[in-house]
Amino acid sequence: MSTNEAQAFEVPCLATELAGLVAQIPRGSVTTYGDLAQALGDRAAARWVGQFLQQQHHHHGDCVCHRVVRADGQLGRHQAGTEGDKRQQLEREGITWQASRVRMDRHRVRHFQSTRPLVALRAEQTVCADRVSLAPLAQLPAVVGGMDVSYASREQAVAAFTLVDVPTAKLVWSTTVCCKVRFPYIPTYLAFRELPVLLKLVDTVRQAGRLPAVTLVDGAGVLHPRRLGIASMLGVLADMPTIGVAKKRLFGTIDNAQALLPGQSRPVLDQGVQWGTALLSTRKTRKPIYISPGHQIDVPQADRLVCRLIAGHRLPEPLFEADRISRQAARRLAADGIET
Repeated sequence: MSTNEAQAFEVPCLATELAGLVAQIPRGSVTTYGDLAQALGDRAAARWVGQFLQQQHHHHGDCVCHRVVRADGQLGRHQAGTEGDKRQQLEREGITWQASRVRMDRHRVRHFQSTRPLVALRAEQTVCADRVSLAPLAQLPAVVGGMDVSYASREQAVAAFTLVDVPTAKLVWSTTVCCKVRFPYIPTYLAFRELPVLLKLVDTVRQAGRLPAVTLVDGAGVLHPRRLGIASMLGVLADMPTIGVAKKRLFGTIDNAQALLPGQSRPVLDQGVQWGTALLSTRKTRKPIYISPGHQIDVPQADRLVCRLIAGHRLPEPLFEADRISRQAARRLAADGIET
């Protein structure tokens, strides 16, 4: 997929898909947040399903969101009223109880007619993962980029690009872009939320003639269950060398991670193969960062370059600055109430 193709790629509207699933729950039945996530294609979406139904969806007179409960039969929150209101609605529909919980053995439905959109997105990741290159760079650069995304609102993203001089770890240039976000945060699907704004940012940087030889991305590279975190997918689609630096580990194992000392790193392995590095960057934190190649760079180079860019903060300087600048821009955007 080329950059132009990536920009034209339309991710599904999960809110619309979810509304269609909820509408299928028959009277006298319930389902769970996890069951709906599974119908979307991945139980990893269960937390988002719960948040959306409890806080964000458009509730109307014919809405049957009260038919979605927790897996243990507890009612959970209800956007349109109290837990008691939810119980009354279910009782009017014939739901029965045991110890103040829904009789799930009698009333639970699990199967839905669905396009399973998350399955299609995983397939897209698999195809893209086959194009990732972990070939080493000819040499490490003297200037490195950093990219991070902040949010002015649930649907407004601001992405910042920074250039940092490696020998001095000083910021030399930055820019930001903003755009609408149309996909929710779901673990291991971050790329589909943030790629549109990151690709827009890459185009802006390229047009300014400031794209460096390597760019750090806030998120995973190949340290990802499908070997395709956001840094890898961006690298492939934009045809640029990238390194992923993640704050959480999505994949792999670490030997005795709790014993890391400041400045120490350990390999992150899967089936005996190193895919990245856990680094305890400073004395100010006990939480490692997780470094992995995104595209067109190898594991040792990614580790070496990020370590050179640690300058007193948990994150390497390009990402520390990108986080700072994107947050500032997002706060200004939110204060101004500007729609992108």
